[in-house]
Amino acid sequence: MSALQHLLSTYQARLEAVPAQVDGRPVVVHTGADVPREVLGAAGFVPFRLSGRPGSTGTADPYCGPGIDRVAVSRLARLLDGDADAAAGLVLSADNEGSVRLFLYLREILRLEPRDHLPPLTFLDLLHLRQRSSAVYNRTRLDALIEDVGQWAGRPVSDADLRAAAATQDQVRTLIRAVGTQLRSAPGGPRLTGAQALAVIGASFVSAPERWCSTVTDLLQEAAALPVHEGTRVFLTGCDHDHTRVYDLVESLGAIVVGEDHDWGAPAGEGSVGTAYDIRSALVRTRAQGAPASAGNSAAARAAQTVRMALASGADLVIAWTRPCDDAPPWDVPLQRFALQDAGIPLVVVPAQPYGSEDNHQMRTFLEPVLRDPQRTAVAQPR
Repeated sequence: MSALQHLLSTYQARLEAVPAQVDGRPVVVHTGADVPREVLGAAGFVPFRLSGRPGSTGTADPYCGPGIDRVAVSRLARLLDGDADAAAGLVLSADNEGSVRLFLYLREILRLEPRDHLPPLTFLDLLHLRQRSSAVYNRTRLDALIEDVGQWAGRPVSDADLRAAAATQDQVRTLIRAVGTQLRSAPGGPRLTGAQALAVIGASFVSAPERWCSTVTDLLQEAAALPVHEGTRVFLTGCDHDHTRVYDLVESLGAIVVGEDHDWGAPAGEGSVGTAYDIRSALVRTRAQGAPASAGNSAAARAAQTVRMALASGADLVIAWTRPCDDAPPWDVPLQRFALQDAGIPLVVVPAQPYGSEDNHQMRTFLEPVLRDPQRTAVAQPR
């Protein structure tokens, strides 16, 4: 099996029940991008990020109303269905409204209907504000997380453990950036489709980091043997994507997704911890002030990031893709449009599409002319 095939297979397997161990080490499941995976690695666990399973929400539907992001409902269904039962623990975070609701609903369900099969859980609330008071609050929350995870491991987590885990995760980030520069934005053309690149990066969320780094190093060495992909170069902004269906749709119409600014993709390679005397404060700073997401950050910061990453990827077009009940990303669009216009890159806004139902006749009809002539279509869009 080639390195690429191995990574694609690992990514696909994330939809199966979470294993009790990966490479001989116990697993802790987490949701959201705010959880510092270094803490879980320092305690001897393999961090496993829980994705949704499109189209599978039946177990959670009786508890959730229509105003909840279906990604959160799908992840709740996986937890209630027992997909994380074998894990040593579960860390929930507050990176967006859907993640917060996932925690609140699960906590209330467990209060009213105790379920012994679920692993012990904890909640991490980080503030994305550049203020001293926020930094102090975040440090307190991180210390509490480290204590909880240490209890699951049966031993305290030392700062030396955290430094070693941070060095390992920094290597993961370095290789994610290398995937972008050497396989997606290479001068000769993209060597990975957008769907393949998302899967390669996504595999880092469900693998032992050392194994993932070794496999991606092999992939980079095999780059010359990979085919070059042609087509309109698309950069995705807006909501996050924990599956490849949007990428598959765009690329089935002859385009190639060369980048994104959501946390399941290229931004996972940003915000290295580096060498730090106070490793805990460095972890807080990296997570709270890393690549800005729509929730918890200003539209200006998001627009600047979108322009920077779209230019670096050589994008011909930026597509803003949103979901119903994920309310933060649409607020970014006006400033993104003006900033991208100054950079000479057109922006097209897609009507909000339900999670798991992105590939439909309406969207194909909408996207075909957009991808055929990005400049003309973008000019015709209302401001």
